Amino acid sequence: MRKILLATAAGFAAMVADGATPARAQSAAEVSGQTPQPGLTGYVQGRFRFYGALVSQDGDSSASGKLSSYDFFDYGRIWVGADGVAANGLRYGARLELRMPSDGARGDGRGTVFYRRATGYIGTPTLGQLRFGTGTVLAVEQMHTGHIMGSIASGLLDGDQNVVFTGQGGLVASSFFYSSSVVNGRSGIGYYSPQFFGFDLGLSYAANDGNLNGQCGAGGAAFTGCDRASSSTTDAGRQRNIIDAMLRYRGTFGPVGLTASGGFRTADVVDDPTPGAVGFKRATAGVVGAQVTWAGLTFGGITTFGPYNRGFTSLPKSSPATQNRNAFSWQLGARYTIGAITFGAAYHELRTEGSTAVGTGKLKERGFGIGASYALAPGLALFAEYLYSKVSESGRDFNTFQAGTQDSFKANVGLLGIGMAW
Repeated sequence: MRKILLATAAGFAAMVADGATPARAQSAAEVSGQTPQPGLTGYVQGRFRFYGALVSQDGDSSASGKLSSYDFFDYGRIWVGADGVAANGLRYGARLELRMPSDGARGDGRGTVFYRRATGYIGTPTLGQLRFGTGTVLAVEQMHTGHIMGSIASGLLDGDQNVVFTGQGGLVASSFFYSSSVVNGRSGIGYYSPQFFGFDLGLSYAANDGNLNGQCGAGGAAFTGCDRASSSTTDAGRQRNIIDAMLRYRGTFGPVGLTASGGFRTADVVDDPTPGAVGFKRATAGVVGAQVTWAGLTFGGITTFGPYNRGFTSLPKSSPATQNRNAFSWQLGARYTIGAITFGAAYHELRTEGSTAVGTGKLKERGFGIGASYALAPGLALFAEYLYSKVSESGRDFNTFQAGTQDSFKANVGLLGIGMAW
């Protein structure tokens, strides 16, 4: 029993550290390291978190009064899956994730449950793993490294913060297109090689930016946004033929562990068929990161760059209205674990084209977070975070509820939470 409890505690510590994706599908290297017995094993896992948050952000005040600047929030997820091993050594499985919406509404609307991810895999230790579905499939999202922000407390600005901030037309500095928190955006297929001399490779392909059941409906009816109706003006700017390629290295040098990865994502784009309309560029992003671990301390950094807009969307082709600024982001962070306590901090900046209607090409995001978690018992942890976010763009109005042009949006959040996972 003691071994079971210790294993559960270690697993939950990984869940807390991993923020938005506490239980990931196995990588090819992880699969190759297993020695399971033949058969099929099903499982159900879950996570519940409860927060108290104090929020101070632009646009809070109102002439007619306002709600409290502090509130309580909760967030739940359920994972259902199965892992199998054939007599010939073939590994296979599937995993479904259900969760609450991240933007709660008054009344029963908050209790709506939906599928966020649905992923299957098949592979062998010597040939690698083929992954397919919507979720933990695309290579950039699965193999990037150095994104320390998402591995502290609830994930800081890449964690459960989206249940805390309110809209008011503003943006939060939480645009990490490469992170695990956005893996539900596209259905695709990916190949992950075994590890050779510390290196492994990931390749993936998504035909369109639709996910799960696509957007074409049933019975032959054509709906707006259908991923095969590319001639529609409503689909102008949508991406297709999305390709990821990533190379990763993992090694140990005495007491020091090193992980580094690099690669890219590129995507075609649907042009606007309207005569005389400005078309769109192919979106391409490079992703390079590394992290070093020693004696419980992890330090890492990651950078992204290339011709794409916020959230890895496509830029319009050159026109007087836009400057077509290429995107560039960087992040540095550190995390330290001692016993049951993990704490750390991370800072990042992102510059993109921003609103093409404004045309300044100078959207700038700055985000900082510091947090800690404490494992009280197997499957039970406390965590605390402070988050700072500022997004600005000259000439763009981030708060339409206030007179004039509010061309920046700032927010500060203090958060305390308790989490249970099983």
